[in-house]
Amino acid sequence: MIVTVDATSPVPVVEQLRAQVARHVADGTLRPGDSLPPIRHLAADLGIARGTVAKVYEQLARDGVVRTAGRHGTLVAGAGEGPTPPPAHPEVDLAADALAHVVRAAGLDDAAAHAALAAALGRNRG
Repeated sequence: MIVTVDATSPVPVVEQLRAQVARHVADGTLRPGDSLPPIRHLAADLGIARGTVAKVYEQLARDGVVRTAGRHGTLVAGAGEGPTPPPAHPEVDLAADALAHVVRAAGLDDAAAHAALAAALGRNRG
């Protein structure tokens, strides 16, 4: 599994990792039963805190993308094992999360975010 973090992105590292793992599951790169790297190894490889990776794994488990298997680590969940399927378009989810982060940081409300997105979609028809 190849994941990266972009420290310059407005999207928090936790969300970057969550979306990338979910995308790998959605596109079949990771299949049900595949193991995710141990928390300490992934954290060391990416140069981030173990708690950050643990938070990502917890969110993915809550979303039904992965399941914990005790001493066997964290595994990709099979169909029907979790409450929700992985996102159909994780790259759109990641972009939406980035927009939401920027909107909140700017102190704008939901109506302003919807208007900005509608305007962007209008400029990018086709």
